[in-house]
Amino acid sequence: MYIPRMFPSGGFLDICFSDKKFPMFLCREKSGLSVLCALGIGAALQSPLFLGRAAYAQVVTQNLSALGSPAGTETLDAFQADTNHRYGAQGLRLGPWTINGEASEGWGYTNNADQIMGGVPSAVSQTKANLEGALIQKRRRVRIGASVNQLYYPERGLQDQTNWSAFLSGDERLGHDRLEYHLSHEKMTQMPFDLGAFAANRPVPYFVQDLALDDRIETHGKLSIIPNFDLKRFQFADLGGSDVYLQQSYRNRLLFSEGVGLRYSMAEGSDLLMIAQGVEIRYSSNRFGLPSRNSNGFSALAGYDYEMPGPFSIRVLGGYQTRSYAASAYKTLNTFYVELRGTWTPTHLTRVSLTVSRGIADSAFESVVGFVYTNASLDIRHAYSRNLVLHAGAQVQQGGAGKTPAIFEHTPLYQVMTSQLNSDFNIGFDWALDRNFSLGASNVYRNANAVGTGRYSIDTAVISIKYQL
Repeated sequence: MYIPRMFPSGGFLDICFSDKKFPMFLCREKSGLSVLCALGIGAALQSPLFLGRAAYAQVVTQNLSALGSPAGTETLDAFQADTNHRYGAQGLRLGPWTINGEASEGWGYTNNADQIMGGVPSAVSQTKANLEGALIQKRRRVRIGASVNQLYYPERGLQDQTNWSAFLSGDERLGHDRLEYHLSHEKMTQMPFDLGAFAANRPVPYFVQDLALDDRIETHGKLSIIPNFDLKRFQFADLGGSDVYLQQSYRNRLLFSEGVGLRYSMAEGSDLLMIAQGVEIRYSSNRFGLPSRNSNGFSALAGYDYEMPGPFSIRVLGGYQTRSYAASAYKTLNTFYVELRGTWTPTHLTRVSLTVSRGIADSAFESVVGFVYTNASLDIRHAYSRNLVLHAGAQVQQGGAGKTPAIFEHTPLYQVMTSQLNSDFNIGFDWALDRNFSLGASNVYRNANAVGTGRYSIDTAVISIKYQL
């Protein structure tokens, strides 16, 4: 299951895929592969309820893949692993490759297809499909795949959209080194409720190319050194017409991120963490003749990671972030960074996951100087029976922007609102009919405000049918 950038924590989940042998989500934190969220953290996210995704794709957080994750956690819950192996879809075997895939069709209704104040209600259908191949050997892991997600609104065709992605990722074991890599190309969509986004009455499509490299160097002692590099290219589409606010290519940019992480093992599954990271943002155009928006950032973080078989796992990080701009017209941003991730598994059937993060967001929004964001999410998954899974969750996202310099008045970069708050609540279930077919139902309620608008709501209910290889 491909879930593009759904979590707004310090190291978004860029790629999550359900492993058919183990019922967990092998997640890539910005780059590399790490087992982070087993079983249920993604259950709510998989459902078609996220028709209006909580779009956090442009929030620049830390590339925390440099911190790695404890090895050997793939059998986190043997009970659920055995259940999934006995009754779940197993994919196809082609020589050394395992092929997994799924396709689903959902139908529902939303009271706000435009996802902005005064939006038009509409029926909605969602078609999703993905196909992935995995090669797992003693010293090598390779995954390649593609996905597509199409939304269709019969009463509001202006909001129809198709997002897709393709990726290649894996790692190579070279002596004491483990080189991890990730390459992806995605078409995504920005919506009005995204923090700092332009309050357009139509989706804003854009492309992201991502290349990430990590090298985990394991010493003979308890220390691991993990340098990393990440390069992203953002390309926004011009929506046509004479309205300057619909010409979005002024956001095109390159983002470089490089850093080094240290992981010191105090005991199995118990590690101290440190990371230093730089982030450079370079714009490819300056169509308004304004001072350069290029910027440099730096972060220094320290924390603790605990993840062992048992009811609890936790990661906590804290530190300092700063961003300075090439032009003196823009103020330097300084703030503390904090991240908390925790999971509680009181039984084999129930899992509760919490994430909290705070940091400096990207400056590619209308508010050119960026903003400080705070996010918190709670996800609950319960296996009511072997073939019926219940899930619920809540998420809050807040952004605070500084005052936009007066020189940006009468341009798309001028930001009149300095605070934005969104909250989501969701509930649903997944009912497996057999190994391959399942039914799902979900509802999500979002309370949001876009730039320059008051508060409004988006309520979407969906039922779906899914087939898995």
